[in-house]
Amino acid sequence: MKGSPDVRLEQSSTMADKVSVTFSDGNQQIPGGFYEFAKRYPLPDGTLYQGFVEASADKIFESTDS
Repeated sequence: MKGSPDVRLEQSSTMADKVSVTFSDGNQQIPGGFYEFAKRYPLPDGTLYQGFVEASADKIFESTDS
């Protein structure tokens, strides 16, 4: 779990597993999906924080980039 109530967001995610997909030119191993879990905290005006914690996104995009 990364983030905290102090930054108005706690989040975690899974890494994308490779899945075998059949294309017209053969089978390829490609990244599948990942799940992200987020708990957002209210801002002083009552709206929920809509950003993300940059340090938490360091591996998510890499896991699906092939």
